[in-house]
Amino acid sequence: MSKSAAHPTTPLKVAAIAAVVALLALGAGTASAARPGAPCGAATKATYVGTAFAVARQISAGESAGAEVTRAVQTIEADTTLANAVAGDDLAVVRSEVYALVFNHEHIVRLRVLRDGRVLDDLGGPLVLAPVSGPLTVDGRVVGTFVMSIQDDSGYQKLAERLVGAHVVVRYQGQTVLSDIAVASQPLPQRGTVVIADVTYLVASFNVARFPAGELDVSLLLAQPPAALAGHSCAQVSAGVLAEVAQRVYGEAITSPWWVGGALAALARTTTLASAVAAGDDTGAAQIVTGMFAAGGFEGLDVVVAGRVIAGAGGSVPLVAPVTRPLVNASGAVVGQAVFAVETATGYASLAHAFTGAQVLVRAGGRQLAGSFAGPPTLPSSGLITYHGVRYAVASFAAAEFPNVPARVYVLTPA
Repeated sequence: MSKSAAHPTTPLKVAAIAAVVALLALGAGTASAARPGAPCGAATKATYVGTAFAVARQISAGESAGAEVTRAVQTIEADTTLANAVAGDDLAVVRSEVYALVFNHEHIVRLRVLRDGRVLDDLGGPLVLAPVSGPLTVDGRVVGTFVMSIQDDSGYQKLAERLVGAHVVVRYQGQTVLSDIAVASQPLPQRGTVVIADVTYLVASFNVARFPAGELDVSLLLAQPPAALAGHSCAQVSAGVLAEVAQRVYGEAITSPWWVGGALAALARTTTLASAVAAGDDTGAAQIVTGMFAAGGFEGLDVVVAGRVIAGAGGSVPLVAPVTRPLVNASGAVVGQAVFAVETATGYASLAHAFTGAQVLVRAGGRQLAGSFAGPPTLPSSGLITYHGVRYAVASFAAAEFPNVPARVYVLTPA
């Protein structure tokens, strides 16, 4: 991710790109049984849900592995004050350190500290998944242990809903813990369908570790794909699902408070920028924009009046997902527009690649802004292509390069 937009990796949990293997095994593997380009037919639903399932599993895997988990574990293990307090059975200091670790912006949502199996302190949310354990040492001697997590049940549920486009049901020992659909205690298959309120959903389920022990059952419920998809190849069906995920990731950089919240707050706080624009003070507006950019939260920021950019900062590398907001003066009149972006093309392509396991290319006209590989010189908006001897299915969607240049994101998966 780009420097000023680095915080979005916290809720999104970029995991290892081993998703490619999971995807081929769980989703696109159905396509391998068919002739390239042949209609997916009866395998369409399995391919559709299997591809979405692989992405959901990849999101889950990021909760117990990857750079963010490693960083949190290293922070706890390096806390000598905590380790010494555990060794000395100083519960007040243990509590103080646990509190500091949970609220130190590393997104630790729960932390339990133990000595000889006895819980000394436990702080965080009640419904937490993907626990990770480690030792607490003093001079190389293990004096205690900890169990921590960077994700709670509802956080995972909301993330999977937003990125996969599925309803998510979380259960523990048969009891529904979280659900965004009225499933009550209705049984959900590992693979298959379920009817809820006269609507048939495709279902795929898996298990994930529960804090501090045990397993949660996570079920994804997806609306059935359009019947017309059966006429597409299985690889094209899979590519389409992954392009939808990539498009949702793109949308996060425009609407999610984790991405644009800081930028929007900075624009809301400034009253001087609209005043300078209203007064025709282009020099003053430029100075304000430069200061706002330096303070962080933006990768690029332009002020536009009557179609003319009167002030701008950043944008030295290709940026995507521009956002436009009106600049309003003290009397409530719109005096101009702020156009900004918080994500680089490279950051977005890397993030979308990590979630989907597919090759992701971002292009504007004939220019490649970013990509997980070079890709062929030209690409169809959808269909099959061969590149360096490998057959790919292509799906894509319209995007934009900052400040307002039409662009396109292409998702390629082996066919």
